[in-house]
Amino acid sequence: MAAFEPFEEGVEVKGQAVLSIVAGVPSAFESKAYELLAAEGIENLEAEEWYPQSSYLSAYRRIVEEIGESTLKRIAQSTPENAEWPPFVDGPVAALESIDDAYQQNHRGGEIGSYDIVDTDDRQATVECRTPYPCAFDQELVEATVAAFSDDYANTTEVGATCRQDGGERCAYRVEW
Repeated sequence: MAAFEPFEEGVEVKGQAVLSIVAGVPSAFESKAYELLAAEGIENLEAEEWYPQSSYLSAYRRIVEEIGESTLKRIAQSTPENAEWPPFVDGPVAALESIDDAYQQNHRGGEIGSYDIVDTDDRQATVECRTPYPCAFDQELVEATVAAFSDDYANTTEVGATCRQDGGERCAYRVEW
């Protein structure tokens, strides 16, 4: 599965999630982020509106290419704070379990993929990601989600036999806190 390629046409992304890109870029590049979104047809960005995922992913790719790969980490770190998230998340395990709920709330209109907890205990969990977003984004999102909903430091490692970056269908990340 290629990053930045929607699983199917017709999928939309909520404006609040699109705004997490702008919140994640360094402030000196905020106008550039808006410019690249507009170049892909996402103008006059509104949090409650819906935008084509294909346009969003194209803009996202261009932001990474033109602003830099490290931007992925910053965007992922800002996502739990800026995207619409399920209410009443209490602690790291509940936060990780809510990633897919948040993902579903911010996407609609077809096959979008998923974030699934496949193993968990009090201080660690494994999350499988099957999305059209870059692996580095998903890995950082898992880590940032633990950090956003707890006082613990999180560390994430890729595990498993497959990786989307290498043509696999999903990636798995082990997060410890």
